[in-house]
Formats: sequence, structure tokens, C-alpha cells
Amino acid sequence: MPIYYVKPDSDNQFPDKDTAPVLEPADGLRAVNIPTTSIQYFTRYWWMYAFKSDDSQEVTAPGNLPNLDIDYLQGLIDQEGETIQGLQTALGSATKAQVEAQQQFVTTQEQFQKQFVSLSQQIVAVQKQIAAKAE
Repeated sequence: MPIYYVKPDSDNQFPDKDTAPVLEPADGLRAVNIPTTSIQYFTRYWWMYAFKSDDSQEVTAPGNLPNLDIDYLQGLIDQEGETIQGLQTALGSATKAQVEAQQQFVTTQEQFQKQFVSLSQQIVAVQKQIAAKAE
């Protein structure tokens, strides 16, 4: 774990917001161990980390920062994978429904065309009958 040096605030509860953490020891600075996975957060929000005790080199991250544990991140990845799989299944169902609807439309359209041809033939036959009677 990397060690950073911070100036404590007046209550010795948090690092001082006005003094950025450094990597070299100096008078008035307190050593703190920062897990490698937390370095980015710590270097951005060092003043929000609380000292665990007056003499401890450990700090506690504020509750509003996301957890960076590998298990936690793997859990997020797994959740996203399940979401993607669910979306793919839904898309597959929607695509299948769309194909079925298109097939039914084509079948219905073919039936209408057959009925139209039949009606057209009947109209022609009736017109011939009318023409024959008129002569």
C-alpha cells in the first residue's frame, strides 16, 4: 500500500482540505496507508477521508464514494451481463414476433388479392350478362 502524507485538520479527524497529500514525509504531516485501488479517489478527495484513530495510519473513505473492491466490481459486471442477456432475449422475442406478424400480413395480403381477383371475375361475368340482356 502506498503511503501518503497529509496535514491533519485542527481536530485531527480529517486531512486538511487546504494542503494536498504528498509522497514525502515532512514536519507536521501524518502518514496514511492508501490501498492501491483507492489512490484515484484519495488524491481527488483526501479531505473527505477520516482518520480511524488519533495514531492510526488508516483512513476511512466517505460513504458517498463507490466501492472499488474487485468482488464488488465483478458483481457490477455480472449484473450488467445479466441485463444485457435479458435485453438480447427480449430483442430475440421481439424479432420473432415481428417476423410472425410480417408472415401473417403477407398471408392476409395474399388472401385479399385472391378475393379481389374472384370479385373482379364475378363483376366481369355480371357485366357480360347485363350486356347480353341489353342486346
